[in-house]
Amino acid sequence: MQTELIAILAAAGIKPEKATQNQVITAIKMLIASNTPAAATADVAGVTKIIDKLNSDDALAALSARQGKVLNESKLDKNGTAKSADTASRLKTMCTINGVPFDGSRDINVTPAGAVHYFASDWAPTGWLKANGAAISRTTYANLFAVIGTRFGAGNGYTTFNIPDLRGEFLRALDDGRGVDGQRWLGSFQGDTIRNVWGELGWQKGTETNFASGAFQFFSEGNLPYAGHSNAINAPTTHFTFDISRVTPVSNEIRPRNIALLACIKI
Repeated sequence: MQTELIAILAAAGIKPEKATQNQVITAIKMLIASNTPAAATADVAGVTKIIDKLNSDDALAALSARQGKVLNESKLDKNGTAKSADTASRLKTMCTINGVPFDGSRDINVTPAGAVHYFASDWAPTGWLKANGAAISRTTYANLFAVIGTRFGAGNGYTTFNIPDLRGEFLRALDDGRGVDGQRWLGSFQGDTIRNVWGELGWQKGTETNFASGAFQFFSEGNLPYAGHSNAINAPTTHFTFDISRVTPVSNEIRPRNIALLACIKI
């Protein structure tokens, strides 16, 4: 037995001393400390490292109890993505919406800057401005400025620019080379007009014939000849009228039936 104990001391590099009572224990501790067990592999058992984070790629490390608790409470799987749609903070597989990457973890803008929409509210939704011709910052609204520039006004000429003023206006699609509404450019304004309404009336000497054409018509005491008819010879003309409002609604502008909504532009 003494020979074995001395062998333990020798293995630990300790010289036996009579007066020292704990040399064997010290030697055993030293031998254990100097022989680190092998790390575990996929095939061989051994010491397994403990990690305390969810983003490690180490396939042979064990997750700490604390991080296991995090997974359990948040219903996440081992790579941090959600197992349940009720608690999901992002998608497990990223997708795209109109070409924009989307994983559910942040808001995305799929409506391009400069788009014009109408809303049934009297305020502009988040991400939109009222299209009221206002001068706005070229830096704050850099995305919109990159699209429309100073087409609708240069603002103060260096730090601001104008958005279109669509209040009270109808929109017309750009002709773009079709030839229906030519000589126009994007964003150009066009005033209201009406097709020409014409007519002619008179009295032809010799035949004593009253004549009317176009929008005019004679009214006589004995008959109502239509435009260009000659049966009004010698019929005393009492009066003639020209009033579009008798047959169509009129106002101080030309317009179709319409409903008013708030025009806004995407920033």
